Amino acid sequence: MIDQRLVKCLVVDDDHDAADVVGHFLKIMGGDVRIAYGGQEAVDIASHYEPRVVVLDINMPAMDGYETCRILRQQGWSRDAVFIAYTGTPTPQAAAVAAGFDRVVSKGDSPIVFETILKALLSGGGTTPRPTGE
Repeated sequence: MIDQRLVKCLVVDDDHDAADVVGHFLKIMGGDVRIAYGGQEAVDIASHYEPRVVVLDINMPAMDGYETCRILRQQGWSRDAVFIAYTGTPTPQAAAVAAGFDRVVSKGDSPIVFETILKALLSGGGTTPRPTGE
């Protein structure tokens, strides 16, 4: 469990079950969690919630994870946030970094997914510098 302040976490996935499982994990670990089931909903929530950790699916209808990440990264609060691309399909690291993600994890590799998310939570969000895109 996280001993200090609750870390604000936003989980975004159009697959409700996947979003709910990750959200539940984060709550168990002590996170203050909000869940969005689409890109626009995530933008709406994040603008006032200002999460420190964002777990974001790439392949979503209407507004995909890349576009959602780019929009969220334009907001001042996101400078210190950790953005984790959480995807069910192979995602090129360069494309994810260019969109503003700090890390990419596969939905099919649950232990690594949860380990990566836990490390982001324990760091309190954005203590790791974000790689810059070209």
